[in-house]
Amino acid sequence: VLQKKMLHESIVGDTSHLRQMPGHRHDSLKTVKIIGFSSAKSLVELTCHIIENTTSLEGLTLDTTRGHPSYSCLTNNIGKCMLLRGDFMVEVRKALLAIRTYVEPKVPSRVKLNVVEPCRRCHDQPLIIC
Repeated sequence: VLQKKMLHESIVGDTSHLRQMPGHRHDSLKTVKIIGFSSAKSLVELTCHIIENTTSLEGLTLDTTRGHPSYSCLTNNIGKCMLLRGDFMVEVRKALLAIRTYVEPKVPSRVKLNVVEPCRRCHDQPLIIC
């Protein structure tokens, strides 16, 4: 499902604590990939729950680009990204802040965290809401 605008409460700027889920173990998970990772509080809480309750976890990929990796960046003739623009880039930046603030500190050293983010050209564009 493609969601153009985030309909969930963002964790960024939220002063309340993350909710804790009951301690259900996920001991068979080795790799987890979340495409379209955002700053939605419920998604950050779920990600933290997986990290804290999966002893077998080896790799966690959080893709903030909706599955458009930086090597597939499409730019128009003036160098502007045609895939990741406007309010989407605002959310990408919030998602990256949520990862740094809430997720990274919980990732054990045995788990490889891979954060997929837009290419530098997309990151460096001024934010113009479309």
